[in-house]
Amino acid sequence: MDSEDILEGLMAWVEIDTPTGDVAGIGRLVDLIQSQLEPLGCDIERIPGRDGMGDHLVARFKGGDGPGVLVTSHIDTVCAPGAVEIRRDGDRQYGPGIADMKGGGYLALCAMREIVASGTPLPGPVTLIYNSDEEIGSPTSHELIQVEARRMGAALIPEPARGDETITFRKGRAKYTLDFHGVESHAGSAFADGRSAILQMARTIGQLEAMTDLATETTVNVGRVRGGTEPNVVAGHAACDIDVRFADDALGHAVEDGLKALNSNDPDVKITLSGEIEKPSLARTPETLAMFARAGEINAALGAEMIETRSGGGSDGNFTCAAGVPTLDGLGAVGNNWHSPQEHILVSPLARRMALLRELILTYAGTRPTGETQ
Repeated sequence: MDSEDILEGLMAWVEIDTPTGDVAGIGRLVDLIQSQLEPLGCDIERIPGRDGMGDHLVARFKGGDGPGVLVTSHIDTVCAPGAVEIRRDGDRQYGPGIADMKGGGYLALCAMREIVASGTPLPGPVTLIYNSDEEIGSPTSHELIQVEARRMGAALIPEPARGDETITFRKGRAKYTLDFHGVESHAGSAFADGRSAILQMARTIGQLEAMTDLATETTVNVGRVRGGTEPNVVAGHAACDIDVRFADDALGHAVEDGLKALNSNDPDVKITLSGEIEKPSLARTPETLAMFARAGEINAALGAEMIETRSGGGSDGNFTCAAGVPTLDGLGAVGNNWHSPQEHILVSPLARRMALLRELILTYAGTRPTGETQ
């Protein structure tokens, strides 16, 4: 299977718009994926969507006595239908979700298709997951992913890459909202009777920004604020939304403890906190480094050097790592500009990336990764 053949099949996925929460669009793509998996002889479980999300698909391939490997891909996308033009420009193919991460999901299917067609016995079980809510933190699928991961010895995540690279570390992520409850009053005739929620929020934002510590790669970003009703009313309510990223789970919990400890400067203004740590960090463990080394050996045989990289963004690999399963991420299509109208992949590396994934599946279906930190 060459890169152009892979692209032809991938475009059938890309042409179906699947923004998170588009139950109908996701349903059509799940129908297509299911029809492509059925001839491969796996056991297929389709899990109905809930809470406004689409269906999830699980394909289980039986194998030998090896520990087994999980490959999990998401099929939901970010951009609204029509925001990304489907077009080809030389080696670049543009399209919604083509990099993040329909490209990697399709490569996983192609890898299993090649393994089955070759007659190569699987040394252990292989499970593919296609979930529909990763772009908003996998609220209805992360438990499924962790349950399936714990049955396996390793996890492979075909999220996109920007070159011949894999990801061995991802930051954890948390999202919170702080609500400020003050006392409304007329800004002219009863100003002194009011207690401004906006004023307290402004004071608190300074405390939040001070929690950022670039030396430990901990960032606290107040990304959205709102409050008040009219200019002539002392604001009785205000709120801000906060994004927290951390390199170590203990650092994430320390920020959460700090948020819980925030106090109002005004006893008549109350602060309430909601939100949680959505994704723990994907740690750079000795086992992950051993998987990276194996990927480097495979890629060298395919004619390209492998590069180790890290990411501040999260993926479902954060959940498999938190489940105690060695995880290698960033194994999908090579591209750039995901989540934008310029999202694209490079066509020529598709066959090489598929072969890399195929060989990693065969390796870790039968062998549990071990290794020393490099």
